[in-house]
Amino acid sequence: MKTSKLLFALLIITGLTTAKNEVKAQADTANITFKNTANLPYPLTWNTPVTDGTYIYAIAGYQGRGGYSNDVLKYDPQVNRWSVLTNIGGNRIQAAAAYVPVTNKIYVFGGISGQGRATNIYQSVQTIDVKTGEVANLHAQNPEATTYGCAVEYNNKIYLFGGSREKERTSNSLYEFDPQTEKFTQLAAMPESLQAAGTVVNGVIYTVGGYDAFLKRQSSNVNAYDIKTNTWKTVCKMPQFMSANSVAALGDKIFITGAYDDEYLTAYYDISTNKFVKLKSNMEPRRATASAVFNNYLFVFGGTSRFKAANASTLQSAQVANLSGFLRTSASK
Repeated sequence: MKTSKLLFALLIITGLTTAKNEVKAQADTANITFKNTANLPYPLTWNTPVTDGTYIYAIAGYQGRGGYSNDVLKYDPQVNRWSVLTNIGGNRIQAAAAYVPVTNKIYVFGGISGQGRATNIYQSVQTIDVKTGEVANLHAQNPEATTYGCAVEYNNKIYLFGGSREKERTSNSLYEFDPQTEKFTQLAAMPESLQAAGTVVNGVIYTVGGYDAFLKRQSSNVNAYDIKTNTWKTVCKMPQFMSANSVAALGDKIFITGAYDDEYLTAYYDISTNKFVKLKSNMEPRRATASAVFNNYLFVFGGTSRFKAANASTLQSAQVANLSGFLRTSASK
């Protein structure tokens, strides 16, 4: 009898301990802690982030009062250092870009010149060899070149969507680009015309928030495009409108950092539960920032902030957060 009571007590204690650990684990997913990492070589916003799984790249952008950049910056997470890989031969901001494993190249689409006039949207497609730094212009012409567009890679093809054309006409177009044939194929249109941040998870492209420059409105939607079925649907209505935000995916979560009206924003959209979760964090306030996931870590760098003096509003800082506590699955594509 005494043995049975002792065993029962041990089971109760074990159960309570397990429950406490589970509660603690759940509580930890409501917080995210950033640490400072190596600064960019100079202040930078409106740059285009790309990762090849080994390095993180920041393509061109605006240096604030320092002018415009045509550099392709390369960050090595192993040694915590930025360097200049190459330059793209002309000032450009607000471009879209994606890395393709089969060619080992980054493909750059759209964006505008340093003058910031919509009539200067780049029509051609540019490649950057990440091994040699060689930059080349393809013969392919982008059928709907935009600024503030987005590009993602899936199965060695690039999906290019959204952004604004000349005279602030915002686009809802989606195109597939095959780097091996250099051909564009038009696909189903987005449910909204948006300058949108997007990512791809398990064959589905997600856009999070966004801005219609023509109608002057922000979106609060998470829209999802199934590559296999060529169909879009709105999967989540977030509790706030947002634009000028950055997104990066790990497992079944899409992490959102910074926004035009909420520079402190850190949140994630959980694909499995179809929920938007806002996080408490110590991230430096920023909008129009860049972000990338590498080896279960979220890196955010650059951007701009209205909380800084006008001559220092473009940010040079970079921060990193460990996402391991949020991970359910290792798939990120």
